[in-house]
Amino acid sequence: MKNKTLLVILLLFASSSAFAQDNKFKLGIRFAPMFAFNKVADNNDSDNINFETNGIGLRFSGGFFGDFYFGNNYAFHTGLWYSVNRGALKFSSSDPQIKSGNAVYNLQQIQIPVALKLFTNEISTDMKLYFTLGGTLSLKINEKRLEWNADSSYFTRPGTGNAFVFGDIGLLLGMGVEYQMAESTILYGGIVYNRGLIDAVTKKGIFTGQKDASDYYTLNNQLLGLELGIKF
Repeated sequence: MKNKTLLVILLLFASSSAFAQDNKFKLGIRFAPMFAFNKVADNNDSDNINFETNGIGLRFSGGFFGDFYFGNNYAFHTGLWYSVNRGALKFSSSDPQIKSGNAVYNLQQIQIPVALKLFTNEISTDMKLYFTLGGTLSLKINEKRLEWNADSSYFTRPGTGNAFVFGDIGLLLGMGVEYQMAESTILYGGIVYNRGLIDAVTKKGIFTGQKDASDYYTLNNQLLGLELGIKF
């Protein structure tokens, strides 16, 4: 994984050298503190178990990216990010044999954004608005259990690395402001939203019961936060 990451970074730098002279390419560094939360759907109303999301947490995303311009107001946006997501849910039941439980996991992912960036003309001196529309391809590199509790033996704890699937496809939306600080340097900041479109849990899931996890619930990861960075 480290070798593949280094290869992508080197390719981005090589592309920067090839396209920098005609301003068709900008290499950037990004850091994004994010609020991580989950959409949880209870898939069985008749089992007397209620599954729901388990709060919100502060996580982050960061890495390299490249903007390939094919016009003054359009660019293809891609890169390589390291992102930490949060998978968390809780359940409750009036059945004394089931009772209640909760869990919180960290999901470490490598993400590849694939998106279109749209730029306005200058809204002020050296300042433009940008809009991002596209998606992300995510690969889980690790999952870490931070919290797991259940009041009964109805659900058992899954083994390490078994609660979440290996990857995800996400929707990526963003908007913000770019400021031309120097001839070849741009600072930017904005709001970004990344929503996972695939059920993030395995068949065993976060709580291993008598059936597949999808018979009890589905869970989708979501990130909302600020992105800050520099392009050169």
